[in-house]
Amino acid sequence: MGGLSKKAFQIKELSKDPSRPALVVTGGNLLFAADRLEPDDAARATITAEGVLQAGQLMGADFAAVGSRDLAAGVPFLQKSHKPPAFTWLSLNLVDAASRKPLFTPVLHRRVGDITLAILAITDHTAFPAEAGGFLVEDWRISLPKVLASIGKDTDLVVLLSNYPLAENQEIARRHNTIDLILQTGHAIGNMNPIPIGNTLIGQAEIRGKYLGVLDIDRNRRGPWVERADTPPGTEKRPPAAIYSNRFIALKVSLPEDPEVVAVVKQTQRRLDKLQHGRQP
Repeated sequence: MGGLSKKAFQIKELSKDPSRPALVVTGGNLLFAADRLEPDDAARATITAEGVLQAGQLMGADFAAVGSRDLAAGVPFLQKSHKPPAFTWLSLNLVDAASRKPLFTPVLHRRVGDITLAILAITDHTAFPAEAGGFLVEDWRISLPKVLASIGKDTDLVVLLSNYPLAENQEIARRHNTIDLILQTGHAIGNMNPIPIGNTLIGQAEIRGKYLGVLDIDRNRRGPWVERADTPPGTEKRPPAAIYSNRFIALKVSLPEDPEVVAVVKQTQRRLDKLQHGRQP
């Protein structure tokens, strides 16, 4: 949790400029380090997860995608914090095993500046058996087309938070050119510079708290993405459909910290210490 306070400080600094509206996006695999919890470590892992979630909300994240690792403590653990609009868990293909209805919010709409966004999320179905703990994770090929068809034409930007690896996301981009941006939070670790595929831009930021990914976009219309550095001169009259620039901020030890998140980290550590002392003979 060491980098959370530094990330919070950077996010709040970046969000201060009113001329550049910002949206804090939290992908999947936020809470746990593995798809399954070891029994001896479950209590410690859930205390840490609660602290991570509280810190994320303090830095402006009021929604997050459900990754396969977020389900390590079970669906009921996530349902305790799923309280829209204060905080929303997103997954369009995580459904009740009996009714096939989504267990969390399939699509969320946000207004950022003069742009209307539809934010969707998909959970990696390959990480689970056919049915697990009363829930089912459907293949995105079943669930995603139906949700995309329900999005109104007045939406300017469709953002998909994907728990799948790059190869799957590339296939999604090729099949569904109405998706403008895919932010992947699969099982690969590390920063990835954005990859344009048709009308879709695929990007990824480090999920282990060592970096903050910042994606700046200028959206004119639906169409291919162009990196700002590659925008040729003389395009002011007819600018590209979508222009982007991307950077990663390393959360170094020397960076300032957000005091509210520092307090959450310390509180979480006290809870962990108390748990540890309670286990000692």
